[in-house]
Amino acid sequence: MIQEYQVSGFRVREYEELGSTNTEAERVGWSELEDKMVILTYRQTQGRGQVGNHWESEPGKNISMTVVFKPRELPAGQQFAVSMVIALGAYDFISRYVGECSVKWPNDIYVGDRKISGILIEHSIMGRYVGGSLCGIGVNINQERFLSDAPNPVSLFQLIGEEIPVERALEELLDCIGKRYEMIRDYEGLERDFLKVLYRREGVYDWEDERGIFRASIRGVNEFGQLVLEDVEGNERVYGFKEISYKF
Repeated sequence: MIQEYQVSGFRVREYEELGSTNTEAERVGWSELEDKMVILTYRQTQGRGQVGNHWESEPGKNISMTVVFKPRELPAGQQFAVSMVIALGAYDFISRYVGECSVKWPNDIYVGDRKISGILIEHSIMGRYVGGSLCGIGVNINQERFLSDAPNPVSLFQLIGEEIPVERALEELLDCIGKRYEMIRDYEGLERDFLKVLYRREGVYDWEDERGIFRASIRGVNEFGQLVLEDVEGNERVYGFKEISYKF
């Protein structure tokens, strides 16, 4: 069964159960998908994480959705603006309830050193522009315990000790994302806000790349969405996604 309704300026298509909202969005196809359309389910059985990872979500407890963006004439070189819109929108929502909230590059949301939201973004590039983006978002709302071997999940319920109606959480989250989407042309403004809330944005930490473990600090994120580090020897190091890992 599929229901359709409007929430905070988004057209939501809610499914009783899905394997993956991103997979369903791909099945629907770009000809039918619209800007600010949402593929939503509260029962996702095969949620996709980054590079084949699985996203655990207890049925009825959390938000699992794909937000569709089809921005007009957004240069392909600025596609990271979409990641910043989604990450900052999720950050704005979660920070209403908890402190120590941050964006772990490129776009997951952490509370302290624990992951509360996972984001997977897939772009369709048309010539010089972003034709569309499928923004898969999982947010842990009311889950009381996690059974997978994921190292550090956490939910809002675990943090604040009370349930939040998932329908209310959805409305608040989409409202926050919608407000950030209004900034899609303001790359500098998004980047400024993104860097302010970046996980481990200050201090020197251990990192690991294909050559081994080293110590470095974050210098920023470049126009291609790559993470720019400066190691303790003063060398600049630039990484794409999955080319670098955080050490805890």
